[in-house]
Amino acid sequence: MSIQLSIHEICDFFMQSSDVVYLHSSEGIITYTNDTIEKSVGYTKNEVIGKHFTDFIHPQDIAKAVDIFEKARKNEPTERFCLRLRHKDGRYLHFEFKRHAIFKDGIFMGSIGAGQDITAKAIKEEAFGESAEIYRVVVDNARDVIYTVSPEGIVTSVNDFLKTVTGFAAEEVIGRQYTDFLHPDEIECGAKIHEAIAKGEKPPIFEMRFLKKSGDYLQAEFSTTPLFYNGRFLGTLGIGRDISEKKKNEENLKNALLKEKQLNELKQHFISMVSHEFKTPLFVISGTAELLEKECRNAGNDKPRRGFKTIKENIARISNILNDITLLCDEKNDNIFKPSLLNVIDLCTEIIKDVSSEFSNGCAIELSYCDKISSRLKFSLDAGVMRHILINLLNNAVKYSAGSGKPVELRVESVENGLSFTVSDHGIGIPEDDLKKLFQHFMRASNVGNIPGTGTGMVIVKKFADIHEGKIFIESALNKGTKVTVIIPC
Repeated sequence: MSIQLSIHEICDFFMQSSDVVYLHSSEGIITYTNDTIEKSVGYTKNEVIGKHFTDFIHPQDIAKAVDIFEKARKNEPTERFCLRLRHKDGRYLHFEFKRHAIFKDGIFMGSIGAGQDITAKAIKEEAFGESAEIYRVVVDNARDVIYTVSPEGIVTSVNDFLKTVTGFAAEEVIGRQYTDFLHPDEIECGAKIHEAIAKGEKPPIFEMRFLKKSGDYLQAEFSTTPLFYNGRFLGTLGIGRDISEKKKNEENLKNALLKEKQLNELKQHFISMVSHEFKTPLFVISGTAELLEKECRNAGNDKPRRGFKTIKENIARISNILNDITLLCDEKNDNIFKPSLLNVIDLCTEIIKDVSSEFSNGCAIELSYCDKISSRLKFSLDAGVMRHILINLLNNAVKYSAGSGKPVELRVESVENGLSFTVSDHGIGIPEDDLKKLFQHFMRASNVGNIPGTGTGMVIVKKFADIHEGKIFIESALNKGTKVTVIIPC
């Protein structure tokens, strides 16, 4: 009895402790606890005293608690241990306990102990453990090689993906100098990078050749980060990626671009040669035809006049085709674009006059414009570029409107930050399937029949609209006509 009282006195001494202090009998019945029990697990002293200690233990921890109790009964030493206690609200808290077995005349009387709530610490450690496990899973399943190197340049860890890339297993690399796996020509550079990292520098992404188990080298891209703790350099964390295929593709692309450049230069040379070789005899034919026509006129013979006219028309047609092909194949547009302030109405009127003079199908061209155009008149445009755009649009509209009985319309309007040029006709229209291919070289709509043309007009329009940084919009319906709008910034 005197021992029991002295124990209570000891417990009362610890009443104000932040730990839960308890006493239980040899049967495991709780005979005492301090007031901290209510603050910690929600139960009052009266709700706990008289109950078996296992009534408050998490079901999964009961076997562990009973084993500790049996060790106490046998007077076996027990280190600190952790158990989960049930809170009155139903949740479980983590407690760390220390206990002392009480014996009298060699008979086990019970135990005295104290428990500290370590829930926050346990959750943190559990989260850290989960984070470490997640990190390990991520690293092991990464599609890059992730590694660490010590301050001395020794590989200290590497993920399993290394074997996929190089053929080396992790154990064949860990413990060896990282320079053992670099191409001999790049060891010095690798050493300098490691020295820079040791000084706290974070070098940019760099490329190096890395040894494969087969003896070959792959091209790798590395990203590294220095690891420091309390100012002490712990080593390097790095990520390596096999870019051999990427480098191969880049080299293939480079060679393809070079080949394309050479082909373009050859094409330019060929087009220039063909244009020159065709234009020279055409010039001779044209001059000879004019001389013959003049002699026939002087001799009073007008019968060949019709033939000379046909010769001139076909010479002009071939010359125009050669000019179009030369324009399409010319890749050097640097010196073409030269905008200046122009009277847009005068420019359109002049272009309409030039187009009308080439056709004898009776299709008129009407010009209209909004009030903003007539009040301002001058805009920053490239006359040469605009002539290519409008002449080809008007040529197409007149050519494919023959017999419609309605005029072709050219409408100029002021739009935000530019001008809108719309050419509308009432001709044969463009089939819907052909609209998608309209800007392909030498493409002609499937419904043009015997109407002459080369399929270069809209390609030229697109080329020169792009030079002027313009946009093209096309609306068309079969046998109802076509409307093409080109918006030019100026």
